[in-house]
Amino acid sequence: MVVAWTLATDPSDNYLECNGQVVDGSKYPKLYALMHNVPDYRGVFLRGLGGNSASLGELQGDAIRNITGNFNATDNNSWNINANGVFYGQTIGAGDQGGEAGEYKKYYFDTSRVVPTAEENRPINKSVRYFIKAK
Repeated sequence: MVVAWTLATDPSDNYLECNGQVVDGSKYPKLYALMHNVPDYRGVFLRGLGGNSASLGELQGDAIRNITGNFNATDNNSWNINANGVFYGQTIGAGDQGGEAGEYKKYYFDTSRVVPTAEENRPINKSVRYFIKAK
Protein backbone atom coordinates (compact mmCIF):
# COMPACT_ATOMS: atom_id res chain seq x y z
CA MET A 1 0.00 0.00 0.00
CA VAL A 2 1.31 3.47 -0.91
CA VAL A 3 0.23 6.48 1.13
CA ALA A 4 0.66 10.20 0.55
CA TRP A 5 2.40 11.87 3.51
CA THR A 6 2.23 15.62 4.11
CA LEU A 7 4.87 15.99 6.85
CA ALA A 8 8.67 16.35 6.66
CA THR A 9 9.11 13.62 9.32
CA ASP A 10 8.76 9.95 8.35
CA PRO A 11 5.58 8.18 9.57
CA SER A 12 7.35 5.18 11.23
CA ASP A 13 9.75 2.29 10.56
CA ASN A 14 6.79 0.40 9.11
CA TYR A 15 6.94 2.60 5.97
CA LEU A 16 9.67 3.27 3.41
CA GLU A 17 9.78 6.42 1.31
CA CYS A 18 9.13 5.76 -2.37
CA ASN A 19 12.49 7.07 -3.58
CA GLY A 20 13.86 4.00 -5.37
CA GLN A 21 15.80 2.73 -2.34
CA VAL A 22 16.76 -0.92 -1.89
CA VAL A 23 14.44 -2.97 0.34
CA ASP A 24 16.28 -4.63 3.24
CA GLY A 25 15.20 -8.26 2.89
CA SER A 26 16.09 -9.15 6.48
CA LYS A 27 14.03 -6.29 7.92
CA TYR A 28 11.12 -6.35 5.41
CA PRO A 29 10.95 -9.97 4.05
CA LYS A 30 7.35 -9.76 2.76
CA LEU A 31 7.98 -6.55 0.82
CA TYR A 32 11.33 -7.90 -0.44
CA ALA A 33 9.50 -10.95 -1.82
CA LEU A 34 7.42 -8.54 -3.96
CA MET A 35 10.15 -6.05 -4.94
CA HIS A 36 13.85 -5.48 -4.33
CA ASN A 37 13.56 -1.69 -4.68
CA VAL A 38 10.64 0.54 -3.71
CA PRO A 39 9.19 2.63 -6.56
CA ASP A 40 10.61 6.11 -7.11
CA TYR A 41 7.69 8.56 -7.06
CA ARG A 42 9.72 11.73 -6.48
CA GLY A 43 8.70 14.52 -8.83
CA VAL A 44 5.99 12.55 -10.67
CA PHE A 45 2.22 12.62 -10.48
CA LEU A 46 0.43 9.36 -9.71
CA ARG A 47 -2.53 8.68 -11.96
CA GLY A 48 -5.32 6.14 -11.72
CA LEU A 49 -5.25 3.30 -14.25
CA GLY A 50 -7.63 3.68 -17.18
CA GLY A 51 -8.75 6.39 -19.56
CA ASN A 52 -5.66 7.86 -21.22
CA SER A 53 -3.18 6.51 -18.66
CA ALA A 54 -0.21 4.31 -19.55
CA SER A 55 -0.12 0.65 -18.53
CA LEU A 56 0.12 -0.18 -14.82
CA GLY A 57 3.50 0.92 -13.41
CA GLU A 58 4.70 2.44 -16.71
CA LEU A 59 6.06 6.00 -16.67
CA GLN A 60 4.08 8.15 -19.11
CA GLY A 61 5.88 11.13 -20.64
CA ASP A 62 4.58 14.65 -20.43
CA ALA A 63 2.33 16.20 -23.08
CA ILE A 64 0.08 19.19 -23.58
CA ARG A 65 -3.10 19.70 -25.54
CA ASN A 66 -2.71 21.22 -28.99
CA ILE A 67 -2.54 25.02 -28.99
CA THR A 68 -3.73 26.68 -32.17
CA GLY A 69 -4.27 30.02 -33.81
CA ASN A 70 -4.05 31.59 -37.24
CA PHE A 71 -3.38 34.81 -39.04
CA ASN A 72 -4.44 36.16 -42.38
CA ALA A 73 -2.58 38.84 -44.31
CA THR A 74 -4.25 40.89 -47.03
CA ASP A 75 -2.02 42.74 -49.52
CA ASN A 76 -3.85 45.93 -50.36
CA ASN A 77 -0.69 48.02 -49.96
CA SER A 78 -1.17 47.95 -46.18
CA TRP A 79 -0.97 44.25 -45.26
CA ASN A 80 -3.90 44.12 -42.87
CA ILE A 81 -3.34 41.87 -39.85
CA ASN A 82 -6.10 39.54 -38.73
CA ALA A 83 -4.70 37.17 -36.08
CA ASN A 84 -6.20 35.15 -33.25
CA GLY A 85 -5.36 32.47 -30.70
CA VAL A 86 -1.64 32.23 -30.02
CA PHE A 87 -0.76 34.59 -32.91
CA TYR A 88 -0.65 38.36 -32.96
CA GLY A 89 0.93 40.91 -35.26
CA GLN A 90 2.54 44.30 -34.97
CA THR A 91 3.47 47.04 -37.44
CA ILE A 92 7.17 47.69 -36.98
CA GLY A 93 7.86 50.30 -39.68
CA ALA A 94 7.19 51.57 -43.17
CA GLY A 95 9.36 51.18 -46.24
CA ASP A 96 9.68 50.21 -49.86
CA GLN A 97 8.53 46.70 -50.74
CA GLY A 98 9.13 45.87 -54.39
CA GLY A 99 8.89 49.44 -55.59
CA GLU A 100 5.68 50.20 -53.66
CA ALA A 101 5.39 51.92 -50.30
CA GLY A 102 4.20 49.62 -47.56
CA GLU A 103 4.45 48.65 -43.90
CA TYR A 104 6.61 45.98 -42.32
CA LYS A 105 4.66 43.53 -40.16
CA LYS A 106 5.96 41.13 -37.58
CA TYR A 107 3.96 38.10 -36.40
CA TYR A 108 4.39 36.45 -33.00
CA PHE A 109 3.48 33.08 -31.51
CA ASP A 110 2.76 33.28 -27.75
CA THR A 111 1.01 30.43 -25.91
CA SER A 112 0.50 32.61 -22.81
CA ARG A 113 -2.25 34.38 -24.78
CA VAL A 114 -4.27 31.14 -24.57
CA VAL A 115 -3.04 29.06 -21.58
CA PRO A 116 -1.09 29.56 -18.31
CA THR A 117 2.63 29.06 -18.93
CA ALA A 118 5.59 27.89 -16.81
CA GLU A 119 8.95 26.15 -17.17
CA GLU A 120 7.13 22.77 -17.12
CA ASN A 121 3.77 21.22 -17.95
CA ARG A 122 1.80 20.45 -14.81
CA PRO A 123 -1.70 20.23 -13.33
CA ILE A 124 -2.69 22.21 -10.23
CA ASN A 125 -0.84 20.45 -7.42
CA LYS A 126 0.46 20.27 -3.84
CA SER A 127 3.63 18.44 -2.82
CA VAL A 128 3.44 15.24 -0.76
CA ARG A 129 5.87 12.44 0.05
CA TYR A 130 4.88 8.91 -0.92
CA PHE A 131 5.55 5.99 1.43
CA ILE A 132 5.00 2.27 0.93
CA LYS A 133 3.84 0.09 3.80
CA ALA A 134 6.83 -2.18 4.44
CA LYS A 135 5.53 -4.20 7.40
